[in-house]
Amino acid sequence: MEIARTNDYIAVYGDFSVLSSAVYNGGFARAKTILNLTVSSGFNGNPFELFEAFFNENGLRGDETVGMLTAVEMEHARIVENKEVTAIITAGLGKPLSQVGSTVNIILVINKNLSRSAMANVIIVATEAKAAAFFDLDVHYPNGEFATGDATDAVVVACYGHTNEKEELFAGKATELGQRIYKLVRAGVKDALYNYNGLRMDRPILERLEERGIYLDEMVATALELYVPVAGEDEDKEALKPKVAAIIKKECADANIALLLAAALHAEEQEIRKGRAGAAGSEDAACIVADELIGIDIAEYIGGKKALFNFVYYDTRKPGILKKLGVFMDDAIGGLIAGCMTKLLE
Repeated sequence: MEIARTNDYIAVYGDFSVLSSAVYNGGFARAKTILNLTVSSGFNGNPFELFEAFFNENGLRGDETVGMLTAVEMEHARIVENKEVTAIITAGLGKPLSQVGSTVNIILVINKNLSRSAMANVIIVATEAKAAAFFDLDVHYPNGEFATGDATDAVVVACYGHTNEKEELFAGKATELGQRIYKLVRAGVKDALYNYNGLRMDRPILERLEERGIYLDEMVATALELYVPVAGEDEDKEALKPKVAAIIKKECADANIALLLAAALHAEEQEIRKGRAGAAGSEDAACIVADELIGIDIAEYIGGKKALFNFVYYDTRKPGILKKLGVFMDDAIGGLIAGCMTKLLE
């Protein structure tokens, strides 16, 4: 087995038994080459014609090649090993996730003689590991659902060597091999996404809010929509904008504020939207006060007891972005704005 890497492609050469969801020669195949080829982010051509042109230029046989496509440049690929398993991973997320740039390609080269069903086990394990990596990184689809992957993702399982040995029938997570593959892919996908998108598990809460369509400039505009200057201390709203933005950034860098906002995100996305709080949660019934409690905690943590008045003021009027947010996030962002405005103007 040999791996060749350029700026435009990664090719794995050998004599492989392959099971894959690859765009070219997917399914079960015998192959001499596994290819991951970079295309432009706006590519909408015929992939088969593209591959055939590449084969002609590089002296490859199409019937002996399994091919994948990605908009990720190969310099961002990750190649990791664990005993008899080599994982070659390219991962990139577009904005929104459904764009061409959103592709995770996983090649697993395994120095074992696996049965076809065991190779299918490996595809399942790799797919679960990819989804777990997305969960670790808090990656969402545009509709707010947790992302598990994208329509263009592909997995290739390529076994080589040991063809004279008895086939191994199982490779799920209950096996040692399956466990190693799961850990390798989960870590590899996260590493690849960090390398390409700069996506970190500990990225700032403001970035995570922006990923959900809650932008700093909208929070600033919402904060100033109800701004009432004290007589004799008029300050132009335009002049206040950078000050409001600065204090929101500063307070969101506090771990406690970030955790309270994250708690509101979880409650909104995983409890309310999933129906775990029942009809009362989805209808924001009067008996549900946890959302207000989080908002009050955020406001008072930043601005002290004086911020409670501002929280009620923003919560009852729902200016700007607050009227568009859900059960928990309107109160959490309202609390953030109320606390920041109180602290800024006291």
